[in-house]
Amino acid sequence: MVQKRRKKRKKRPNKSPASYNTTGLSKASQDRHIEAIADYNKAVQLKPDYAEAYYNRGISNIQLEEFDDAIEDFDQVIQLNPEDANAYIKRGISRNMIGEEEAAMEDCNTAIRLNPNLTEAYNARAAVHNDLEDYEAALEDLDEAIRREPDSPITHFNRGIVKGDMGDYEAAIADFDEVIRLEPTNDAAHYMREIAMESLQEDLPIVIGPDPTNLLAAGEMPFDFSKLMELDEEEIEEHEAVIEAANKAIRSNPNDTEAYYNRAVAQNNLNNFEEAISDFDEAIRQKPEFAEAYNERALAKDKLGDTEAALADYDEAIRLKPDYAEGYFNRGLMKTELEQYEAAIADYDEAIRLKPEVGIFYFTRGLITATLVGEPNTDNIEQYETIIADYNEAIRLEPDFMPAHFSRVATNTMLGREETAQAALEEMLQFENPFIDIASTTGIIDMDDTEDTEDIDTNLIEIIDTEKVE
Repeated sequence: MVQKRRKKRKKRPNKSPASYNTTGLSKASQDRHIEAIADYNKAVQLKPDYAEAYYNRGISNIQLEEFDDAIEDFDQVIQLNPEDANAYIKRGISRNMIGEEEAAMEDCNTAIRLNPNLTEAYNARAAVHNDLEDYEAALEDLDEAIRREPDSPITHFNRGIVKGDMGDYEAAIADFDEVIRLEPTNDAAHYMREIAMESLQEDLPIVIGPDPTNLLAAGEMPFDFSKLMELDEEEIEEHEAVIEAANKAIRSNPNDTEAYYNRAVAQNNLNNFEEAISDFDEAIRQKPEFAEAYNERALAKDKLGDTEAALADYDEAIRLKPDYAEGYFNRGLMKTELEQYEAAIADYDEAIRLKPEVGIFYFTRGLITATLVGEPNTDNIEQYETIIADYNEAIRLEPDFMPAHFSRVATNTMLGREETAQAALEEMLQFENPFIDIASTTGIIDMDDTEDTEDIDTNLIEIIDTEKVE
């Protein structure tokens, strides 16, 4: 008997340093920084002089608040390329975060000498001046940054903070107004504007959070809301258990549509969006009329930056299920992201018509209507009455819904209704909430007890909880 010769397996080509760097960037874009660092490690092992991989690893270390490790990474970048201004900026930010203000200042000065047009360098140096309580110098840097980049929301935000620290509340409000003009749904700017308004009326200093010395953050807002709402260990284990159960079900029956769907939802909750999309694709292949799968897949696509495809999935979910209130709501959130406010409100209207018992629908419609109509005046006062009515209804349906409480207080304050605002504030303060001073008033939503909203996408805009609603 003639034996068949075994075919030799083709060797899989080894990944290149550039490939590891690219996959690292992809994971970092999904906030999977520990995994990203593992890829950057492989890149620099293969290519020890790979400055870009060291730089990217440094950025991930900053995100993980591993500032000493970040400094070592930027040291490597600077050793390889002494003219890299961005590396000096990032090292300066890292040094400032561990209290090395003098070294941080030197790095910022070097970055500005190498490239005077980098507004992030002025922001970073302003942060150092601010920590040293040299507010005049911080203001000079921020003025220079705005002169070079007039439409920078972060720089206007930072200047508003510094002006508030200096007691110039009217100027601070003007800067926060500019941030809101540039980014209408910027919750931190709305919040700080209200703090500045109160400070102006009561002649009190602006104070926010437990550590006002670290308010300024070059390139990002000073609140890291996502960390407040990260999944805890028990929740992660629950999602992993769902995935394991789905794996077993699929091994037994490759046509188990629900198993693919359940595994995909769990992957979404763990921020494994590419894996989630793959499973949603299979669930939809097996069951083309599966509206919920389109809805969930849209979330994953949006998180990966494919806005057009995400919107198409929401459209298809609604076509397949015309009474799908959550689908309309999610599509409204996406249109809000795209600044299509009137179209978004139309979707919120439909969601409320189909399911009038969900408080978050009213709250979001009120908030986006306020964004659309702008500052209150004699011409839009009736619209503001409908906005307050939406907040009232959200609170009636969900009495401990903090963002609706805060928005009602803020809106009545803007309208000059001091007694009504005070009464609303007293009602809000009746609820015990560990984040009431920061999280609730800046738009973080705790929806753990919300019913009938399992299909709502709460990850699309900052006013909505960073966790999936269960």
